[in-house]
Amino acid sequence: MKSIDGLKFAEMIELGAHHLYLNADYVDSLNVFPVPDGDTGTNMNLSMTSGAKEIEANAVTHIGEAAQALSKGLLMGARGNSGVILSQLFRGFGKAIEEEASIDGKQFAAALKYGVETAYKAVMKPVEGTILTVAKDAANIGVEVAETTDNFIEVMEAIVMEAKASLERTPDLLAVLKEVGVVDSGGQGLVYVYEGFLANLRGEGLPERTDAEAMGALVSAEHQRSLQ
Repeated sequence: MKSIDGLKFAEMIELGAHHLYLNADYVDSLNVFPVPDGDTGTNMNLSMTSGAKEIEANAVTHIGEAAQALSKGLLMGARGNSGVILSQLFRGFGKAIEEEASIDGKQFAAALKYGVETAYKAVMKPVEGTILTVAKDAANIGVEVAETTDNFIEVMEAIVMEAKASLERTPDLLAVLKEVGVVDSGGQGLVYVYEGFLANLRGEGLPERTDAEAMGALVSAEHQRSLQ
């Protein structure tokens, strides 16, 4: 696969949103920054679901127009810090490709990078070790890999792999995460969205969360409650 149009992009968004929805409780359980209110997964889910509904209601083959619909839906549905950042990531993404009827892997990665730049500018005091870092690292690798292959799936695979690696590094960048023993909740939510994108491109089912991950989240959440 070398390129995608608006309809394929809508499918990717739908599966990314669904994967986030299925794991929203887990993302909630990781939520310790900026405040441990346990709603990051819920907020990201509401935001992404709003975006998915808007792009579905405005099904078009022109990916630039589809991305604008997604951006509108995300902005209307944005909840909490994580939802707002997510909406800004895809607002910048949509701006970068607004004139394109279809895009290849190189354009996709470049648009993600532009989305990251947009999100950083929208946050008054960007903090590393959050969803911003995960999005930035993943986009940068995507841009690099897209220089060596025109296979869209390979680019998305690299983005997902780096997003996961970046997520695992978040406790080294944000002390509160290391103290509690969790990865960043917003970054985890973004990983689920990107995993959904990749599953759609591959024509595969969504990856399942392991029992160990679920148990680890519960233990971490209980630990955090004991610190309050």
